[in-house]
Amino acid sequence: MIGRKAAGFSVWSIAIAIALTLLFTPDVQASGDPFTAPNPGPGTVVIQGNWQFHLGDDLGWSKPAFDDSGWEQLSADTTWGDQTHPGYTGFAWYRKQLHITGRPGKISVLIPPVNDAYEVFWNGEKIGEFGKLPPHAWWWHGGRGVVFPLGTAPLDGVLALRVWDSPLSSTDYNEVGGLRAAPSIGSSAVLTQRTSFVQMRREDVMVPRFVLAGALFITGLLALLLFLRERRDFLYLWLSLFLIANGLTGFEGLNPAYYGLKSFPAVCAAQAVGALQDISLWLLLLTLFDLHKQKSWRRWTVTLVAIYLAAMAIDLVILRFWEYAGPAMQWGDAISSGLVSLTPIYLLFIVGFALLRRPQRALLPIALVATLYGIYNMVTAIAPLGVRFTHFTLPQYLNPGIALGPYVFGVPAILNTLLFLVLLFTVARYQSQERRRQAHIESEMKSAREVQHVLIPEEVPVIPGFLIASVYKPASEVGGDFYQVIPLLDSTGEPGALIVLGDVSGKGLKAAMTVSLIVGTLRTLADFTDDPAEIVRGLNQRLLGRTQGGFTTCVAIRVEANGRMVIVNAGHLSPFCAGREIVLPGSLPLGLSGDADYEPVTVDLEPNGTMTLFTDGVLEARSPKGELYGFERLSRLMGAQPTVQQVIDAACSFGQDDDITVLSVTRVAGLGLHTAKLNLVTQIAAG
Repeated sequence: MIGRKAAGFSVWSIAIAIALTLLFTPDVQASGDPFTAPNPGPGTVVIQGNWQFHLGDDLGWSKPAFDDSGWEQLSADTTWGDQTHPGYTGFAWYRKQLHITGRPGKISVLIPPVNDAYEVFWNGEKIGEFGKLPPHAWWWHGGRGVVFPLGTAPLDGVLALRVWDSPLSSTDYNEVGGLRAAPSIGSSAVLTQRTSFVQMRREDVMVPRFVLAGALFITGLLALLLFLRERRDFLYLWLSLFLIANGLTGFEGLNPAYYGLKSFPAVCAAQAVGALQDISLWLLLLTLFDLHKQKSWRRWTVTLVAIYLAAMAIDLVILRFWEYAGPAMQWGDAISSGLVSLTPIYLLFIVGFALLRRPQRALLPIALVATLYGIYNMVTAIAPLGVRFTHFTLPQYLNPGIALGPYVFGVPAILNTLLFLVLLFTVARYQSQERRRQAHIESEMKSAREVQHVLIPEEVPVIPGFLIASVYKPASEVGGDFYQVIPLLDSTGEPGALIVLGDVSGKGLKAAMTVSLIVGTLRTLADFTDDPAEIVRGLNQRLLGRTQGGFTTCVAIRVEANGRMVIVNAGHLSPFCAGREIVLPGSLPLGLSGDADYEPVTVDLEPNGTMTLFTDGVLEARSPKGELYGFERLSRLMGAQPTVQQVIDAACSFGQDDDITVLSVTRVAGLGLHTAKLNLVTQIAAG
């Protein structure tokens, strides 16, 4: 009796339980291949079996009551493009009925990487997403799994994935789209640790890459500091930019976003770093091979950089609106990507031309490594283009690796390391040569200064009856100003002098060499004539065709014992006498025309009178604001009849911008011409 009652009670209890379950459980239609498993507890279990799959989009497909029995079935272990829908892009849905039995406990699902963005629904309720679906899609790109909570076991319902795959780019295969691996269920903590472990494993394998990236980045910063110290040496700038860009590329894997969603600005930043890496390497090799000094190479480089950046900008604009990409945008992407991919060939042109022009064994290492680097980058960039049409398998074999324990060194890492080491060696050698060349130039400049000290007299012969004072202050190590004081005797035996002061166009060693030619010619001519006009004409003839487009101005004066001065001007500034400018006829500078005529002008220098000559460095003194000293200031200054040192101080305090030479001749009163002594002050001021 008791047994029957108990049995009856048990049957009724089961019936009531079934009724309540049917009453409060969502209406779930039979799915083609439901998945049933006990609660894995602290473990995980992969959702086995095929999923119901359908192309298109309808939010009603997320409902558990929807009948999906007419859908096709696909495996979740690989993409839909690798199964029945190659080349398809757009929306598609996956559905899977789950029965999770066993002990209570929170259950989550791990969705592995998906092409490209998706939303997850459990029993019709959206429980999460990765990226954004159109409109305003955002997907760049899903590189890691994501964990979403389902609820507490036991569970019974439908897991649905609404997936969107972006239009295929020029480097995409047809075999893409949707799930790439089967989802798993289990404890949320365990699934999260599993995704973290995958990321940590990737980072562990990439440790050598990070170490190399750190070395590149630090070396790049040091090179940048060297450039900031020596701003004229752009070799350090190009080297620093290349190394820093390479380092940033290697550090990319340290960013957690590298394994997850990348925003469009992050994609733009990565493209900018790649552009910096390519362009700085071109400029670096052009400098190392000494091609940057050639106008044609500079023009070609600027043109190529403009094409490269324009193609990259077009590609980024297309990428920004890629969710709407049709055939026109896809062709634009292919063309712009092709142009960017072909640019590494420029490295081959640089290396090939440099070796043909100047074959040097010391340049062979950098030439060989740069050639391999350029060829590899070009092939790896071009090989995937249009791969879904060509079906080439070459891209799969372009990055073989050398395994050393847990680490794998791929071709890019090996080439980057070789290029880094060879670049350091080549740049060090280049800088050693530059230091030797600079030391040679400094030695030549020192010799030029010594020659100029000989050409610019620190002591001149005594000219009885006259005081001569001068100051010469070059703007650089050697200058283009000159003057000479040559003693003369007239036909009656009276003493006089020939004074010539001038300025060679330009500065530096070239101007100093022209000065040496002028002084030698002047000394030779003075042995045959004391006529200033003849001497100036002789200088003009000697300089024709020897100044390489430059010219020379000068003023020549024959000083006679009685104060008579014969002045000939060749395009130079007029002297001042007694505080006023002497009016001289206009004339051409020396070295411009063989027909130039130079007319003498006679001026009488009164006793105690002073005539002052100077070069245009006084007029061209420039203030920090860029204002010139000018004729007006010079006229006021000379009106006060200053000493030569006062003229120099006024110009230098205003702002010296060119060589400055000032010379004055004063006729001494009250002394016999034959008993007068010379009070000579000649100064070559420090630069």
